[in-house]
Amino acid sequence: MHEVGYLEKPIFEMHEFPEHLAARGHAVAFADYQETRNSSHEFGADIKGRVLRNQGLKLYSMQSSLPGILGRLLAVVKFPIFFYRVLSDFKPDIVVNFAVPTSGWQAVIICKLRNLPILFRALDVSHKIRRSAFGPLVMLAERFVYKNSNWVSCNNEALRDYCLKLGADAERSSVELPVLDLGHFFAGARDRAILRTKLGISENAIVIVYMGSFFYFSGLDRVIEHLGKVADKPLLVLVGGGDQEVQLRKLVSNLGLQDYVVFIGFVEFEELPEYLSLADIAINPMLPSLVADSALPNKVLQYMASSLPVVSTKLKGLFSLFPDAEGLSIVSSPEEVLEKSIWIAANANLSEMGDSNREIVDRTFEREKSVSAFEQLLTHVRSSQ
Repeated sequence: MHEVGYLEKPIFEMHEFPEHLAARGHAVAFADYQETRNSSHEFGADIKGRVLRNQGLKLYSMQSSLPGILGRLLAVVKFPIFFYRVLSDFKPDIVVNFAVPTSGWQAVIICKLRNLPILFRALDVSHKIRRSAFGPLVMLAERFVYKNSNWVSCNNEALRDYCLKLGADAERSSVELPVLDLGHFFAGARDRAILRTKLGISENAIVIVYMGSFFYFSGLDRVIEHLGKVADKPLLVLVGGGDQEVQLRKLVSNLGLQDYVVFIGFVEFEELPEYLSLADIAINPMLPSLVADSALPNKVLQYMASSLPVVSTKLKGLFSLFPDAEGLSIVSSPEEVLEKSIWIAANANLSEMGDSNREIVDRTFEREKSVSAFEQLLTHVRSSQ
């Protein structure tokens, strides 16, 4: 379960773990919150997976009755009734929870009352993801979820350290690496010239790509501002969207950088490797902070799996996994991300750096190994209840 829409959000592990578990023969349902639109599916509808199209699961959607924050606040009140309906209809053996403020803490209470094990899967610092006056309340919800879930599973050590500081039990918490669909990004050489031509990009252009959500801590605004000061400008391709998009588009316009920044928008999971193939280098300029340090940016793993050299700001969770990766350059600021990317494009062997990245993620992340580890954890938590 999560407090975002299963069919709307860009694909990440909230889609990958459920669908890979379904592929192993487990009965899987997903309970979500439809924030932007009402679902056309009936309650508990059978849907096809988004990562594994041949896999099916059930989808239970709580509809938004009001727009924006008003809808969220109402959902907090509506969720218990909705969740009781889900549990009564699907009758799960265990609940995997990605949610915190809208529905996560209530789910913990309900599961405790029903003697149903609930595992919280931590991906980020919830109260810092968005700037909001509700931040302190979200932090209280985090503390409650960490302390009272049967288990807390994190995707990196830095995030586990954060969860422990807020009350998670060291004996009931662990790190499980996320699923990385290597086969999808290891699909081999692609003719990038076709897509470059379609988008009006010169084959000789130096292309730097950013893929993912445009959060306020993305660092993209500082990259774009610095791009305006660079003499020999590369082409910056932005794949994705989010809260910061309006600001970024305005910044590009104000600086007269329309010829140097391309907004692609959200791209279907199947097409992501094609858009990554446009690039010479991929970047992750996230501002070092509590929220960024505790994250393991999925985009960086996908960049590396696509045999791209990567330049990133130094984030604890990421750096702890790849302290010596030859194809991953670590710098201190978003401005340095751009400068280092331009230098690498002019002076380094991009192919060797990309191959090195692909090899290290192949060693570190293996899909079946990650799914097996999570499956074993669910079995352990269920049997320990």
